[in-house]
Amino acid sequence: MMRPRQRSHTMAATLRVWQARCRLFLAGLAMDRRGNVLMIVAAALLPLTFAAGMGIDYSRAMRIQTKLNAAADAAALAAVTQPMMNQSSATACAVARKMFVAQATSLGGLVMNDSDPAQLTITIADSATPTSGSTTTTCANGGASSSTTASYSRTASVTYRMQSQNAFGGILGMDSLTVKGSSQANSAVAPSIDFYLMLDTSPSMLLPATSGGLASMIAATSAQGDIAPKGCAFACHQTSTTSSDPGGTPQSGGVYLDNYQVARNNGIALRTDLVTSAVQQLTTDAQTTSAANHASYRMGIFDFDYMFRQIWPTSAIGGVYVDSNLTQVSSHVTDAKVLTYCRNNQRVCGTSDSDMGTNFTAAFTGALANMPTKPGSGTTNPGDTPQAILFVITDGMRDENVSGGRVMGPIPGAQCTTIKNRGIRIAILNTQYLPASASDSWSVANVKTPFLVPDKITPALTACASPGLFYQVTTDGDIAAALSALFQKAVATAHLTQ
Repeated sequence: MMRPRQRSHTMAATLRVWQARCRLFLAGLAMDRRGNVLMIVAAALLPLTFAAGMGIDYSRAMRIQTKLNAAADAAALAAVTQPMMNQSSATACAVARKMFVAQATSLGGLVMNDSDPAQLTITIADSATPTSGSTTTTCANGGASSSTTASYSRTASVTYRMQSQNAFGGILGMDSLTVKGSSQANSAVAPSIDFYLMLDTSPSMLLPATSGGLASMIAATSAQGDIAPKGCAFACHQTSTTSSDPGGTPQSGGVYLDNYQVARNNGIALRTDLVTSAVQQLTTDAQTTSAANHASYRMGIFDFDYMFRQIWPTSAIGGVYVDSNLTQVSSHVTDAKVLTYCRNNQRVCGTSDSDMGTNFTAAFTGALANMPTKPGSGTTNPGDTPQAILFVITDGMRDENVSGGRVMGPIPGAQCTTIKNRGIRIAILNTQYLPASASDSWSVANVKTPFLVPDKITPALTACASPGLFYQVTTDGDIAAALSALFQKAVATAHLTQ
């Protein structure tokens, strides 16, 4: 009888234990707050999903914008390439638009209407000449607002403002994101230029090219018996070397001294030797630069002493005294000869002229007659002609007969102004006339004292040259390098207002 009671008592105790446990569980459940995290996550899940989607949309829009920037760069550059600079602005418009559209249409997700000016604007600003203002052409779909001919300088601008279609943003009413950018490119055509080279071949250019040669020349002429003047630094070329010369006074051995032959006998290089090789090298440099700049260069050669001479071409080619065959020009550089005298003070035997052998007035007068009265801008525009630059290689010491009287000293400036007023720039390479070269007594009194100390020659040459186009080389200097540097400077500044 006891066992059933015991079972009943055990079941009741067990039930009470379970009831207590349930109460504890329910009480703990009521106190537990961890379930709120799930509720918060559930509430935030929707905006987080949209934020991630918009991030994807934004990233795609930025990739599209980067590619459109590259397309704008390519379009702007296409309008200013060297071949395109020879085309009209309307043609440049069409090429730029075609370039941009071809790259943009391949971009997935881009919403574009290239005929809408609000979405794509291309403008071309052209200047026909170095001195003219620019004409702006707005490129419309299939045409242009206006059109210019081949340009001297051109600026192409590409601006876009388009839409990148959204994949997620549309659910929230944001169908697209704006992508925008711009690019600009500019270029200038290297102008065609005619170079007129005027070489000073007067006796003062027969100075030794190095300080060693200068000392050797002075020593050699000082040792020549009763020759006058003693210690002459210049290799003046005299042809009367026999005692049979009319009116002449024979020197020791019945022979007149030819300083030019003294220089040759002693292996002394003269400035005229270096000028000849420098000018020949210049023609080679010009061909290389012409090819690199896609420009046309022509050259002509003058020389002068007591008179002006047209060396090459000897007659006008197409109305101008320049030749486009620079190799042929180079072959005629040696046709410029140093002035030969009968003897001191007599260019023609028996006729005294006081050695007035550097006539700048005659040189500039001849150059003005053989250069254009109105050079062009050097563009490829119909009817335009090349720019013009006069290169003068000289020591700048004037010695000429003006109105029956001898005039010595600095270069006359009035004709320089006349040349520049025509629109012709002047580049001057000064092979400097040094005080040390005025070594004999006559040169000291008539050249060194009045004109070289202080220097009155260099300022006059600098004033004659166009801004930035004066270069000076002295004894021991590299004439070829100096001439090349002056040439490159002239070409580099050819776009500036003349």
